[in-house]
Amino acid sequence: MGARRFLRDYWQKRPLLIRAAFPGIQSLLNRADLFALARNADVESRLVLENSGNHAWQVHHGPFSAARLQRLPATHWSLLVQGVNFHLPGAAHLLEQFSFIPNWRVDDLMVSYASDHGSVGAHLDSYDVFLLQASGQRRWRISKRKYNEHDLVPDLDQRILGNFTSHQEWLLQPGDMLYLPPGVAHHGIAVGDSITCSIGFRAPSNTELLGAWLDSETSEEIRFADPDLLLQRHAGEVTAHQLRQLRRLIRNTLSDDANLDRWFGRHLTQLPALVPPPVAGPVLNPAKFLARLKRGDLLSRTTPSRSVFFRAGDRSIHLFINGLEFKLPARCATLAASITGPGTIQWSPHKSPSSRSDATLLLTLYHAGLVRFPD
Repeated sequence: MGARRFLRDYWQKRPLLIRAAFPGIQSLLNRADLFALARNADVESRLVLENSGNHAWQVHHGPFSAARLQRLPATHWSLLVQGVNFHLPGAAHLLEQFSFIPNWRVDDLMVSYASDHGSVGAHLDSYDVFLLQASGQRRWRISKRKYNEHDLVPDLDQRILGNFTSHQEWLLQPGDMLYLPPGVAHHGIAVGDSITCSIGFRAPSNTELLGAWLDSETSEEIRFADPDLLLQRHAGEVTAHQLRQLRRLIRNTLSDDANLDRWFGRHLTQLPALVPPPVAGPVLNPAKFLARLKRGDLLSRTTPSRSVFFRAGDRSIHLFINGLEFKLPARCATLAASITGPGTIQWSPHKSPSSRSDATLLLTLYHAGLVRFPD
């Protein structure tokens, strides 16, 4: 199936099971890799235990000590590690296989290691997700029923549906992948030890975007003022004129489209708070840097990385990587597309009509730790 058909027939419409989607996925990562990440304070992780202690479900947040991970029971638990693509280059490369979806929509790669019968319960997500089986087996059940907040079991650490009804069921083998659009209730249960990769997509709400915009340093505070206030008959009345002023206060905050667009670029490429920025490579002067490019050394984005670009009204290109902004001339559109696209950066100093300015940009990105030469 081609990407166009998938987007037309399945994306945000209906589930799809894809057998043998990634036949070689088992070499990506293993239990030791995930346990090592879960011990790292820069990594978001959580442990979900079923039928443990005084609650039906318990959730514990990392980082976890090696001793804590060694004391886990034989069955009915799951270790979930968030943002694996920000820490392992191989996981970041896996996300590049989903480049038929715009970069800014991709959230992260969450990987779960589950013991036999391990699960996080029946639940639903408000975003699209690909569930890729990396090793072992997991049984997935999905429901056609529409659920809402009232269907959640109260007073649990985990958001679990209390009356889940299964309508379809599949046993996924390594390399198999299940796509689920938003709102499809699902329940995955490990059959033996199991590793599952969850490729999730961002679907920001209006309240999230407005809150982030108003919290950002770029949003100038504009306070209500009424120097022409007139005596009004009823003190408790908000007059039509005052309502217009209040509405204008909100609208004027968002009226500068150019600034709002640039904020979107920075916001959408910000790394999660826990993730440390990439480390810059060895210092190179322009001549040595260009010499490496001329001899065919290829650049690629570093890990961690989030990147997008857009074309502004003045035809300039705005490139954003990890919350940093670079304004480029229109002729750099192809280079910006390559920098933000999958794989290595496709650029040749011998073929580019603007090789000097392009090389300067790439050197700037290199010194900022945003691109690198192969080791």
